[in-house]
Amino acid sequence: MTRLSRCGCLLALLWWSMLGLALPVAAAPAEHVISADTRKIIVDSDVEYLVEKPGEALTRERVLQADMGPRWKVFPGKIVSLPGQRNPVWVRFTVRSAGVNLDRILSVDWPLNDEVRFSQFTPDTGAWRAEHVGGLQHPEAPQIHKDPNPIFPVELGAGERSVLLLRVTAQTSVIAPLVLWDLQTWQASRFDYAVVMGLVFGILGVMFFYNLSLYIFTRERSFRTYSGYLLAIIAYQLCVTGFGPLFIWPGNDWLNTRGYEFFAANSFLAATLFFRNFLDIGKSVPRHMDWINKAFVVFFTVSAVLLIFKMPVAVPLALSGVAFLTGFAGIYTAGYLVWKGNVLARYFVIAWATIIVATMLLLMALAGVIESGPWTKYAQPIGFVLETVLLSVALAERIKRERLSKEAALRESQELARKVELEREEKLRAQEHALTVQRKANEELELRVIDRTAELKRAMENVELANRELAKLSVTDGLTKVNNRRYFDETMKKEYDRSTRSGSPLALMLVDIDYFKKINDSVGHLGGDECLKLVASALASCVGRSTDLVARYGGEEFAVVLPGLDAPHAMEVAERIRKAVEDIQFIYRGRRVPVSVSLGVVARVAEADRPLSEFIREADQALYAAKGAGRNRAMLAEAA
Repeated sequence: MTRLSRCGCLLALLWWSMLGLALPVAAAPAEHVISADTRKIIVDSDVEYLVEKPGEALTRERVLQADMGPRWKVFPGKIVSLPGQRNPVWVRFTVRSAGVNLDRILSVDWPLNDEVRFSQFTPDTGAWRAEHVGGLQHPEAPQIHKDPNPIFPVELGAGERSVLLLRVTAQTSVIAPLVLWDLQTWQASRFDYAVVMGLVFGILGVMFFYNLSLYIFTRERSFRTYSGYLLAIIAYQLCVTGFGPLFIWPGNDWLNTRGYEFFAANSFLAATLFFRNFLDIGKSVPRHMDWINKAFVVFFTVSAVLLIFKMPVAVPLALSGVAFLTGFAGIYTAGYLVWKGNVLARYFVIAWATIIVATMLLLMALAGVIESGPWTKYAQPIGFVLETVLLSVALAERIKRERLSKEAALRESQELARKVELEREEKLRAQEHALTVQRKANEELELRVIDRTAELKRAMENVELANRELAKLSVTDGLTKVNNRRYFDETMKKEYDRSTRSGSPLALMLVDIDYFKKINDSVGHLGGDECLKLVASALASCVGRSTDLVARYGGEEFAVVLPGLDAPHAMEVAERIRKAVEDIQFIYRGRRVPVSVSLGVVARVAEADRPLSEFIREADQALYAAKGAGRNRAMLAEAA
């Protein structure tokens, strides 16, 4: 029998359908009020939805017109979930700022929707903000942060009331858990999630390679089927968490549209075969249990084949129902084997109970029976980990029992040899055979220890690579991709101390974009961000030495550190930077927006009795002199 947990999210949809909840038309929902202290709002009430009719192509302007009002309904549950809905679904709710300007992030915490289009409408002014798009069909769509779930920016003026509108499209069922975050809280939550899922995938990966290596060395069929089961679980989790479409197979239409059901079917198939081989179902249970197991093998094999070539609508629903039956059939069969005295079947009962409980928590959260939280979000992945560990323990127990059986056979052979003292030649052969078996067992054990040691070494190397990548990200400005202020402060101090010791000159430029506020006001914040990126790219292109540094100093201001350059050469670089920025082709709405910078330059040998802050202040004063002289120029700090 296979596992209820493999299609946990599909079962959630089946559960919701079985609840038989009506979706009535209700009064207009209340507003969600957001204050400056509001860190997170789970949007689990006052959410309206509208389902497009077949062939209907509604626009965002059309769905908000007055005559569309009767078609909007208030969703009765805590999470917008429409099982079996293949038509686009519009979702809206109203937010209001409590008297302050606010920037928030709206996340749709379900990565398997094909397309999610987001718009923000201000009823008081009739203004729309820019439309954003996400989902599996748009892996190339820019997001404010890279994340498996669609995330969108929400901007609210002081006291502003806005309607947040989404259009959600999915292959089989629409699911849209909505959460409003402030940036820091969202980043902290996603960091915790990434750490937990990294541990989950790491443990599952180690278990996969460990059992695969055991199969390679022992050729035991149970290890082969269990390795396939682990691989299917990993692929399924990559789909359901969205990490697969985001990092492993971005833009692969087949995997994005069918991978979820395909890997779920394969995990059921692998689990069924593993259960059959490990507990010898064909010989140890009554015939009707054996036929049930074979029927599940055939069903999941056929489902996996159908999903390769086409995507029948009935397959996901059938998987949900059969998954439900498979879990109970597995408990029924394993319970029978426990009753018959099969010790190994006890591990299966405990493992299944663990993942079933974890899956039921997920089902109840998706159905709105219990509150969603970290313990429901992580329940199923952690359940997978505990399940795989318990099944690995069962495999180890089987090895132990086989070893004990061999040792018992050896003792019996030795006892027989002692009784047959006259047959010395036979006794010697038996003793020689026993020594050969023991030596072979020792050699296999040493090989397994060596292989496990190599696996641990590779895991440590991967952790070290990940730490280096994290260290690189921690010193990079997220918007402009040049170094950030913290890295500038560290590097500047090192170079200043080096100049003091060696007597070599050190040059520092502070670069400020002229009239950036006007640019930002004319092209908007997103255009302003694009301007910052273009200027950062121009600065980076003008310095080519490995010791040179370009960093974002703050806001629209950048810093350039040039070790070993005296004043004349530093001014040459400054002029080159000024000219490069002046030549930037920043086009907004068909017209070129002129961009220029002012530069303050200081270039001299650092002195031990003069602090670094004075050196930076000289550059800052030169920058202000450049601005005062008319901007779009570079000024050298006067010698003190």
